[in-house]
This record gives sequence, structure tokens and C-alpha cells, in this order.
Amino acid sequence: MRYVIVGGSIAATTALNVIRANRPDAEIQVVADEAMPFYYRALIPFLLDNSRIVDDILFTEQPTNDERVHFHHDQCIGVDPGKKMIGLASGTTCSYDKLLLAAGSSSRIPDIPGVASQGVFTLRNMDEALKVREALQGCRNAVVIGGALAGVKMAEALKRTGVHLTVVEQRSHILPFIADTETARRMSNKLCEQGMEIHSNDSAKEILATDGQATGVRLASGKTISADLILLMAGVRPNVEFLADSGIDIDQAVLTDREMQTSVVDVYAAGDMVQIHDAVIGKDVVSALWGNAVHMGRTAGFNMSGIKALVPPLLSSFNSTEIGGLPIISAGLLHTDSSHYAVYTEAQGENYRKLIFDQDRLVGMIFLGDVSRAGVYTNLIRNRISLGERKDALVREIMSALYY
Repeated sequence: MRYVIVGGSIAATTALNVIRANRPDAEIQVVADEAMPFYYRALIPFLLDNSRIVDDILFTEQPTNDERVHFHHDQCIGVDPGKKMIGLASGTTCSYDKLLLAAGSSSRIPDIPGVASQGVFTLRNMDEALKVREALQGCRNAVVIGGALAGVKMAEALKRTGVHLTVVEQRSHILPFIADTETARRMSNKLCEQGMEIHSNDSAKEILATDGQATGVRLASGKTISADLILLMAGVRPNVEFLADSGIDIDQAVLTDREMQTSVVDVYAAGDMVQIHDAVIGKDVVSALWGNAVHMGRTAGFNMSGIKALVPPLLSSFNSTEIGGLPIISAGLLHTDSSHYAVYTEAQGENYRKLIFDQDRLVGMIFLGDVSRAGVYTNLIRNRISLGERKDALVREIMSALYY
């Protein structure tokens, strides 16, 4: 059996390891456009401030150490399901019996003047991180365009190098996908106390440059911010363009069933390039979450190995991180103005908690500061557990914990 995996992300690596464990006769071809793809992408920010080196963020066990795994530093440019073959940018082809698409996503580039200037970077992978680190030499002022989680984590890393750091976010507050207004206010205050500048409700309208070198950013508000280095963190898009003539069904991203098989037999997909159904919010969405990618990759790996498996319920919003020294765990529905939902909040010092209920089901939560037992409550959301008469007791239990 010949397996081909497109991508080197955690979804790809997880599926690869499942196939290796269950199909000892497998021949596995991996195609990825990074020369060294098997690493912890969440640790990329630590390359910027030199608190980690490349070796520190590599997977301890490299899949390519297995003689059955053959790695191609190349790019998939097309899939022909009729011939069971993929085309590569190098001009060669690769045949498969089972194919996994896990090519991830790419940075969105805002369509503004000056965006191609020197000193302007995107940051999605290790190679880009190393280029940014090199450009930081002699840098005094940096601007991060985009204040979602990835942008803020990169901003914190840049700030640790000693540069003056400004974040620009077009929405009303930073961290819009992991925090409500109150949580974001608390985190913004913390970051500003540490010397970061934050401009929300504003957006970049032009990259200013002299002789092709970026010198600053002009905002929609008319403000101008000086910058030697500008980081574009304005969202991502699924890498699905190469599937245009494949016959594989695509909406916002690749569509799969719960076995992670696409509309084409023997072709599976996982990770950022896949559209999932979030039962909590009742919508089909694209979710670039590490945990979801692991679940999808594992499920795809089992089914490609001939072992039936269904992907578990997935949340499009679930994050556990630390911002400005404050831990935060949030999951499910975070924002609502609808009277259909019951919303409970409690604050004590730096600690803040928010619960959102749909009748007797917990459908959303934010724990800031004290995040104890958050995993237990996240499972209630993920599995849509009906609490019945236990609901009120649960609310008291969660909120009163802030005072002990």
C-alpha cells in the first residue's frame, strides 16, 4: 500500500504516525514545501527572541528516521484522482493508493500600498521566523498588523527583544476569537503596562517606505506609526488553490465526512485546509487550531489504515495560552447579545470568569487568571452535556472558586 501525505503540519505528522503504527507494510511519501517541516509551530515566537533555537522546537522523533518514510521537499500543484496521482512543482508526479491532504493555510496579505516593501514580513513558519529574527538586528520600532492570538503572541516575542512594539487591530478589541470585551480590556491593560502600544478600531491603510524600505504605517484614523519592521498577521486562508481541477468538493475549505474522507474516494484531508462543523455555534467554519488538527489527523490516519474511526466533536474556538503573564482558557461561544442565552460573569482581582448557557447546557466559557478545572468544563461544552438541575450548582461552584 502506497500512502502519500501532502504537508508537514501536526495533522500530517499525526496521521503519518498512526499509519506507521498500524500498517507495517506501508510505503509513505511525504511532500512538504518546507525543508524541515516537522516541528512545533506554536513555539515559533520563541525563535524571535532567541529563547529557543531551531533544534529546541523540532519533534523529538522525526518521522523521516523511519526507512519507510520518504520525504520530498516540493510543492503539490494538483491532484488527479482518476490516475491516483499528484503533480509537483518540480515537474515530477507521485502516485498513491491513499492520499492525505494536510497542506495547511497561508497568511492573508492586505491589499494596501507599500505592502511589498523591504522590512515587511508574514510569519507562519520557521523559515519566516528566522528571516524576521535576522531583520530585528538594529530594529528599534516594530508594528504588528493584526491583534488576534497569533499576532499578539508574535508581538510579545518581538517586545522581549527590546523594540518598541505597536499592535494594530481593526476590530473593537484585540484577541477577538478568544476573548470577550472585558477579557480583552484586562489583557490590553496588562500589555500596555509592559510597554506595548495597542491601536484597536483602526487599520493599516498604507505601508510608508523610503527607497523601498519600510519606515512606518499610516492608519485609517490618520495616525502614522514609525516602524523599521512590520509584521502582517491579518489572518490566514486555507491552501486549496491546487485542488481547483481535482473534483474534490470545496466550500470555504475542503469538505470531508466524519472519517475525514473527501468527496473523492481514497483522498482524505485534515488540518487548517478542512472545514468543520461546530455544533455549539451551529455553523460550518474553518478552524486553524492545533488540537483540532491532531484529532483530524488521527482520524484520517486510522481510516487510511483500514481501521474505522470518526472524528470527535470539534470546537472552532478553544484556546489555552498566556498573554501578558495572565493565563487564559476559553472555549465555545464567547460573544452573544441574544436573550436566548444566559450569561454569568464574575471578577476578583486579576481573575475573571464568564459562562454562557443555552438552557441547561454550558456552551461557552472564559477563564482568565485562575484557570483551575477549566478542562472539566470544556468537556461539558464539547460534548453538549445536559446538566438539568445541576446547572445552578455548577455556576456557583465555578464562580465561588475565585474567592478561595
